[in-house]
Amino acid sequence: MEKPTRRQFLRKAGAGLLTVSATSPLLELLLSDQGICLAGELAETESASFWPNAESLQRVLSVALERGAGFADIYLEYTIKRFFDLRSGKISTVHFSIDQGAGIRTLYGERTGYCYCEEVSPRTLEETARTAASLGKSTTHSLVQPLKNLSFNPAITSQKAELGQLPENRRIELMRRAEDAARAYNPAITDVTVEYEERLKEIMIVNSEGTFVRDVQPLLYFRVNALARKGDQRHMGRSRLCGNCGFELFDQNTVEEQALIAAREAVVMLTAQDSPAGEMPVVVNGGWGGVMFHEAVGHGLEGDAVAKNASFFADKIGQKIASDIVTFVDDATLPHLRGTYNYDDEGVPAQRKVLIEKGILKGYMHDRRSAQKLGAQSTGNGRRQSYCFPPLVRMSNTFILEGSSSPEEIIEATPKGLFAKSFDGGVVDTTTGNFTFTVREAYLIEAGKLTRPVRRATLIGKGSDALLSIDLVGNDLGFGCGTCGKGQWVPVTSGQPTLRLSKIVVGGTRG
Repeated sequence: MEKPTRRQFLRKAGAGLLTVSATSPLLELLLSDQGICLAGELAETESASFWPNAESLQRVLSVALERGAGFADIYLEYTIKRFFDLRSGKISTVHFSIDQGAGIRTLYGERTGYCYCEEVSPRTLEETARTAASLGKSTTHSLVQPLKNLSFNPAITSQKAELGQLPENRRIELMRRAEDAARAYNPAITDVTVEYEERLKEIMIVNSEGTFVRDVQPLLYFRVNALARKGDQRHMGRSRLCGNCGFELFDQNTVEEQALIAAREAVVMLTAQDSPAGEMPVVVNGGWGGVMFHEAVGHGLEGDAVAKNASFFADKIGQKIASDIVTFVDDATLPHLRGTYNYDDEGVPAQRKVLIEKGILKGYMHDRRSAQKLGAQSTGNGRRQSYCFPPLVRMSNTFILEGSSSPEEIIEATPKGLFAKSFDGGVVDTTTGNFTFTVREAYLIEAGKLTRPVRRATLIGKGSDALLSIDLVGNDLGFGCGTCGKGQWVPVTSGQPTLRLSKIVVGGTRG
């Protein structure tokens, strides 16, 4: 097969999803000194011509309201995605895609009409609006308010080193450096996988109340998995690096550091003993340890669950639900975190919400629908996976605020217990608050010191009990990035300082 020219490559890329095998001439060109950019001028040109004008969008909103809807909105999206996968020293997968389209929603009391399209010509948008409006039967309709362009703070999602024209071999160089660093850590490392994921999303939201917003949301996600083996023992260590920013993320955080985090865990856990079982104090590591409270507490504070009476925290505003030293926050305005945005996917400005303050439940997270049902205001938590989906109440950056103790003081104050450094995942029932979490990396605490690594530990409990059992909170607030599923997938951040649960049930394989 003849090696394609740059123009031919761009033309293929612009057609939609590109998947290239490691032996393809296209991949050879990708890795060559020419350093091509998959997006190229084609993606920029298509983006510039994609957006309808305000006058056209107002007409579409009028069509959406013509059968009696009380509210209508249009969500337009243009997204460029890249994914690279390095396995066993070779780039095994390359994905490139340009995804574009619009979703139109109509609200009739508690009923919702939703329809989406990939083409955004005036004719197609009006046809889509008529489909979304088909629930209605009224011959009268509301008037569309004049559109007002809302400003935002570009600093929280800005790119210093823009992703658009970056040569692909710059990205792949990072992956090779991470692999080399992980393999060099210890001979026990037998396999390394590195993944690079990038998304550059542009959105426009207009609604019948006059909202008109545009936003650009860059997103990077870098993962290293290192597998260590010794005899019949094996363990996969993991690390993640992410940011709502440009390529400067890798100037501020080296990929070698991420590789060493994954490799160290893999090697250390090879000598782990079986975890003890029973009720005991557990110290949870700062940063990604916050995923436990994201799952066990955060989902129960989402307004749609509360409105359906499917949350343990329903009807508890003003009541004590946590320890006095616990303040729990959702904040979409923190610069460059994975769950950060200027506007949610309903066009509501991002906000900082104090959900639990010094143990007292202060409020819930809302989108337009849940706020309407509970007589509240939207908190800017209406989010969606893409234009193909209507918005749902979702978390953004959710975390427990810092306390006054150092991590060392918390360990020293624990005569005997478990230190949970990182989690694999968990199962939560938001109605009852019951949860089970698998601890991927854990250590015994003996006489106030970290000692032996242990494996196969699980934390079993109830979100409300876990909140009340927190008796020490550290001063080392950290964040971990992830992707949250709730019928749709959205990027989020979980965070917390190091903290201690005075007692919780640990499931293990050693009595």
